[in-house]
Amino acid sequence: MNQELELVETIDKLSEFIEKFQTQLLSGDLNGYTLRQLYYIELINKHENISVSELAKMLDVKKSTISIAINQLITREIVTKIQSTTDKRFYFLQLTPQGKDIMKIHMKVHKNAIKQIINILNQKEVENFIKIANKITIFK
Repeated sequence: MNQELELVETIDKLSEFIEKFQTQLLSGDLNGYTLRQLYYIELINKHENISVSELAKMLDVKKSTISIAINQLITREIVTKIQSTTDKRFYFLQLTPQGKDIMKIHMKVHKNAIKQIINILNQKEVENFIKIANKITIFK
């Protein structure tokens, strides 16, 4: 088999793996959330007291796009806006207790996927996989 065809087939298999992971992620208790919503929840969890503007800048998208998604999460009582004590014009995003529960479930699914990979690859292969994936994805 030529190398190009083998590469295409390998990427297809990896895509199937990622698709299965995403299906798992969006099932069960996380059913009803989009991958984008879960990503925003993850970022808000990681960057405590981030603003909508900072989130938009980080993701390189319009503030209005982020605002729409965040408002949906606020309506679902996953995220809350906290007014700045120093400048009343600014609001910071935080996860509600329900949002923190969703984050725990989200991370459990991640950990299960990581366990599957670690059971297949040895330590050196994991390191190489990370290096290769980072090298490929740098060209977004």
